[in-house]
Amino acid sequence: MSQRHIKPAYALLDPAHVFDGLFVPTKGKKRGRLLVEPRRFGKLEIGFQGFEQLGADDQSILYALTAQLGIAKLVIESTSAGPINKQLRLALEFNQDDGAPLASKRTSLRSLLIDAGYQDPESGRALKAAKESLNRLANTQIREINRQTGWDRRCNLISVSFNHKTGEIHVAANPRLTDAVFHGQYVKVSLFERNELETGVAKILHAWLCSNIRLGRALGNGNGAHLDTIAPHVWGGAAWARFAASDRSKKRDQLRAALHEIADQTRSLHGGYGWSIDQMSSGLVLVSRPKSMPLIEQYSGCETPSEYHDLTQAPA
Repeated sequence: MSQRHIKPAYALLDPAHVFDGLFVPTKGKKRGRLLVEPRRFGKLEIGFQGFEQLGADDQSILYALTAQLGIAKLVIESTSAGPINKQLRLALEFNQDDGAPLASKRTSLRSLLIDAGYQDPESGRALKAAKESLNRLANTQIREINRQTGWDRRCNLISVSFNHKTGEIHVAANPRLTDAVFHGQYVKVSLFERNELETGVAKILHAWLCSNIRLGRALGNGNGAHLDTIAPHVWGGAAWARFAASDRSKKRDQLRAALHEIADQTRSLHGGYGWSIDQMSSGLVLVSRPKSMPLIEQYSGCETPSEYHDLTQAPA
């Protein structure tokens, strides 16, 4: 019997969406307001702000959404949008809407939760968490300042329309995410790898490593990096600078545990190899990324984890 083509599931992310401080570990702490100061990004300065700090849970939902957007390949054209898509476009709250096409998707909370790695995607607790994450993402604003032209463009990260009775949702992505999904510069993050991880620190660290290490390459061109160099990419540079010495020590321990988690939990996805991570007593960390995205026989023919879940949960 011929083997079906195996398609790994991954999210395509605009690199600005992995900026330090946009997503940070929030478990067990009160979320404050989100503010990522503008930083130079090509010809633009890009920053983020929101009513609540985004965490690893929100990052998982966003990554699941972008993975689905990459498969759906549906766009909202400014001139031909239907009623729901027009509402989604308006909800992004552009201050300078240039009519650029936007990626859109009709999906469900259950589907997003499966692709985000939730073990019980139909529980009331999980559905509530997904709604809260989508609301936080929809209330986060991305700001682009073009220093050459002087234009300042702002819009929400995503827009979403809920059907609370059916669980169906319609979602649209901002122009930068849309561009990454279709043809722009992007970071590729495996959801199968990510969903093997349990802690928020490991998930955020994994996303940063994916954005800075190409497939088959090593961190720092093989020279590695020190824990104190990596830590600001997980907790944000401004927050790391404010931490007391005792807090920094605890977070270094969390980083060490997260590095072990990434190496151990992804090993089976790559035939026993996975990410290669060596931690030196000096605090130097050597990290090498596998040469390919995980290709797993049991996921054969499934483009997203939710498709695999539906396949395995189908009645015989």
